[in-house]
Amino acid sequence: MVFDFFRGGGQSTIEEVEETLVVMMHNARHVYDEAMGAVFGGGKSKETKKDLKKTDKEINVAQQEVRRALVMHASVSPAVDLADTLAYMSVVKDVERVGDYSKNLYDLAKYGADFTTAADFDDLDSYRERVGQLMTDAANVFASRDAEAAQYLIDKADGFLDDYDANVKAAFQSVGPAPDAVARALYFRFLKRITAHVMNLMTALVVPVHRLDYYDEAKEDRVES
Repeated sequence: MVFDFFRGGGQSTIEEVEETLVVMMHNARHVYDEAMGAVFGGGKSKETKKDLKKTDKEINVAQQEVRRALVMHASVSPAVDLADTLAYMSVVKDVERVGDYSKNLYDLAKYGADFTTAADFDDLDSYRERVGQLMTDAANVFASRDAEAAQYLIDKADGFLDDYDANVKAAFQSVGPAPDAVARALYFRFLKRITAHVMNLMTALVVPVHRLDYYDEAKEDRVES
């Protein structure tokens, strides 16, 4: 197995779960970079597809092992960290979804999208860099359990969501070639979902358990009480 919980060495299960969540996020960033490389000129390839599937499988295995470890921890530990157990049981799904939506970006290249010659290349590339940096920052913040930095990332990323919606709307209203419009609509939709799930991970550091996991909802539908 990729991760071996209860391996000893003085670490608690919760600490090992936290480390695994960080590794999962870094793996998701790898998937993101490889998929974006394909969209921005690299094109589809058997090697990239194989790498994406391998890394995605590692993320999925890690998700299962995190959940198994948390269930065992809650069952046998005399001093269980209930809040952390429930929080991490929730947000591990969000990290897995970051990997999934990153992998979905590769589909754009598979269907022929190539943004390297686009008139709006600089704008598209700036979003690529923005979201990739958000993923790395989130992994680092989670590793340090820095609640103040987590709230800063949440507030910063929340402003991105409106940009994605505006770009999706613009793609639907575009009078250019249909493949270009579809590629952009999906591109910004996937970036929005990645961003929202990264934000959900950050909520594990700043809000009570009952308020986790709502940034992937539309702003008007969020329940924050």
